[in-house]
Amino acid sequence: MSWKGCFACILLGLIITSPVIFSQSASIAPRTLKDKIVFVHADPTVGVTSLRSITDVDMNSGAVVGSHGGPELDASAASNHVKDEIELMNPDGSSIIPLHIFGSDPMLSPDGTRIVYCSGRDTLYWQVYVMDADGKGGKRLTDTKTGDACGPAWSPDEKKIAYYAYANTHPSRNPEIWVMDADGSNPKKLVDHGMDPSWSPDGRQIAFASRRDGVFQIYAMNSDGSNLHRLTKSNVESSTPAWAPDGKSIAYVSATADDRRGLFVMNADGSQPQALVHSKHQDFCFPTWSRDGQLIIFTALNRLGSQGILTGEEKPRCEQWSGEYQIFAVTDDLKIKQLTNAKTMGMRPSYGQVASAP
Repeated sequence: MSWKGCFACILLGLIITSPVIFSQSASIAPRTLKDKIVFVHADPTVGVTSLRSITDVDMNSGAVVGSHGGPELDASAASNHVKDEIELMNPDGSSIIPLHIFGSDPMLSPDGTRIVYCSGRDTLYWQVYVMDADGKGGKRLTDTKTGDACGPAWSPDEKKIAYYAYANTHPSRNPEIWVMDADGSNPKKLVDHGMDPSWSPDGRQIAFASRRDGVFQIYAMNSDGSNLHRLTKSNVESSTPAWAPDGKSIAYVSATADDRRGLFVMNADGSQPQALVHSKHQDFCFPTWSRDGQLIIFTALNRLGSQGILTGEEKPRCEQWSGEYQIFAVTDDLKIKQLTNAKTMGMRPSYGQVASAP
């Protein structure tokens, strides 16, 4: 399976099967749909830390009286998630629009009128919210009391939202995948030990990441939680699946030989996995497909300083590492284009459309 051939199938499938989508008010005032990327503008806390500690000893008694940092310093940068802003931009990275809403994991609704996301602004744990595509009309959908709820994903028919919520915390453990109606009603747990759900285009399956077998791998199940089966079968971490627009392929992140994360793609049944692109100096995380299947948009992360990996926390490394973030796109012929710059610090992109007046 060649990646380019895969994209050709996707594009053909879209031409044949994709319906014309209108907003809910189309019968009254038709709207146009414009391709956009919704993403998180990371607000980093940047500083320096000492690479070693020097013990202070009393010159007379020889007793240890304290310690101080050595002169060798290392830069560090960690995203302050409470201040991360959700923004929109064109697929080429131009015309960035801040929405003045702070959160993570945003996703545009299929009709282009709303954005679902998660935020820690109201309660002890992060919750799932929905707002209008212009950042107005926000509403909290979940009230999880056991741990953070995040990773929301619209179903293709827009009637459901899948998400994950931690059943245990301190540290965060056992993420469970849930589904609820689009208004937040009727929450139902689908499976233990899963996160980052991604719907198949026909709405019949959900792909997700889980470490139920010891290391994070990609799994799939029916949208009602039945027929759970494993797709990736490697002995290294794989996470953040993203279903292709034609339903035939799944992009995901997996570890490479130098312990970096690269982009991979496989058939929807888990067969013929292949590496696409990776870097010896960056981690490639959080893939999302363009609507025509010709691009995969992703986050590139430069790790800075010591990485604070919490023992026992059930999160893939892309969810734990910190540093400098940028958003890139890779084309069907494996050419990479940078979409954001050092000022923007973009991460966690999601490709979709925004409805606007004609």
